[in-house]
Amino acid sequence: MEMEPRQMAEIIEQSLREFNSAMQHREQAIVKIGNQTAQIIRVSMIGLILVLCAVFALIAILLSDMGNITKSLKDVVHHMANVNQNIVLMTENMKNVKHSVDLVRVSIDGVEKHIRVMPLMQASVDHINDNIFAMNDSIHDINTSIKSLNNNITVMGVDMARINQQFSSLNYQLNGMGSNINSIAAPIKMLPFPR
Repeated sequence: MEMEPRQMAEIIEQSLREFNSAMQHREQAIVKIGNQTAQIIRVSMIGLILVLCAVFALIAILLSDMGNITKSLKDVVHHMANVNQNIVLMTENMKNVKHSVDLVRVSIDGVEKHIRVMPLMQASVDHINDNIFAMNDSIHDINTSIKSLNNNITVMGVDMARINQQFSSLNYQLNGMGSNINSIAAPIKMLPFPR
């Protein structure tokens, strides 16, 4: 049975309609996939920018804290130099005390030799008094040096406590940086990327 030209034309027209409809569905699917892909790329770029901003901010905080720590370390070095200088001064004062004690010993030894001669004994006693006064002055200098040493040690303790506090702050900020990175990365984990 042969088809009439009209029936053939209807079949061809229906086929063309179906083909046109399939092409439109295909074009809509391509546009939808393209929009979804662009949206995923936009979200990923925004997330990446936020992560970079957070990282740069945390690096700036870290550099600031490292600068404070360096300054505190310089203060500690300065105070340690003062402590060293005071120890040197104390050593010199101790030498002066030893010298004064030696002079006292020499003077006491001289008293026995000159006990018979009053003027010479009087001179030895005066010499002993002078040495005792010199020894008192040296002891006073030692006390002053020890007070200064105690003050420098106290200041050094304060600086060490400040350094400890800054290290604690640094650890806290590093922990916060890890939490911030995890929080920023949380939206990226929701994206349909292969894992």
